[in-house]
Amino acid sequence: MRFVHAWKQSGCVSMWRYTEHARHFPGWHFNADELGCLSMLALIDALNVDGSGERTVVLTAPTLSQLRVPANKSGQAPWEGAERLRLRLSSDPKVWSLTLSGTLLLMEAGSDWMPELRAGIAGTRTGRGDYSIGDRKSGDPLWFWW
Repeated sequence: MRFVHAWKQSGCVSMWRYTEHARHFPGWHFNADELGCLSMLALIDALNVDGSGERTVVLTAPTLSQLRVPANKSGQAPWEGAERLRLRLSSDPKVWSLTLSGTLLLMEAGSDWMPELRAGIAGTRTGRGDYSIGDRKSGDPLWFWW
């Protein structure tokens, strides 16, 4: 059975990036409510069990309180987001990329990155954050926020 195909999204998941002043927090930012975190963790687990696959997650625009967390107390810094996230498990274990195409954000991650992605989402659920995974040099880090 393909566990990825049985996965169903629940909760709210937000991903965004700042379009100005990105020097301090370059890349993408992740936050989700408890159900969203649990849902994303279930998706990652399904991808890991199946060893391949992809699913699309409906994204919710970040709230003002979410936008205020990353050293942006006013929440007024310009940002952009996507309407959907396609999470794909790459056959290359070392791959990590985040690519915006229109309203779709493609996150491609190899098996080497899945434990870190899972830990970041689990940490978001329990109030941990203010760190990133991924490659800062390529402009593809993913920040986790509570």
